[in-house]
Amino acid sequence: MPSKRLVAVLAGVVVAPVLTVVVGTGSASAAPAFQLPFPCGQVWSGQTRTNHNPQLSIDFNRANDEGDIVDASAAGTVTVVGNLGSTSYGRWIEIDHGAGWRTRYAHLSAQRVSVGQRVTRGQQIGNVGNTGGSTGAHLHFEQRLNGAAVRIAFNGAAALYYGTRNYTSQNC
Repeated sequence: MPSKRLVAVLAGVVVAPVLTVVVGTGSASAAPAFQLPFPCGQVWSGQTRTNHNPQLSIDFNRANDEGDIVDASAAGTVTVVGNLGSTSYGRWIEIDHGAGWRTRYAHLSAQRVSVGQRVTRGQQIGNVGNTGGSTGAHLHFEQRLNGAAVRIAFNGAAALYYGTRNYTSQNC
């Protein structure tokens, strides 16, 4: 009997670390501390709607916003500086924040970064525009995890879905 108990204890010691590794590899990574993609203190109106593509993105507006500064919402590496002309995103940027997290910024009038460039949170990456399939100047913003758009959060607080809310940037 004691030998069976010893085998069971030893089996638990050997198996437990293996199970921890297996379980640990499937867990989701915590999101970066995303901030509003605008300079600190600015107030922007964010709108979400069910017919948006992708549905979980936010369009940001304020009066006379064309040309306003767009900042990186978290540190990362620029992976896309694209221009789709008069369709879709128009001028857009994607930043990789690690662990499967990325952000997209679309309809820009100007892009101020290049692919492979490392950016810090709050660094200017572009300017608000009216490019692509846009019907007026605004910033289209997405947070993505493993290639799919996810519900957006700033400072750990969820954005409002579906409607309009004013947000004050703490991207200082």
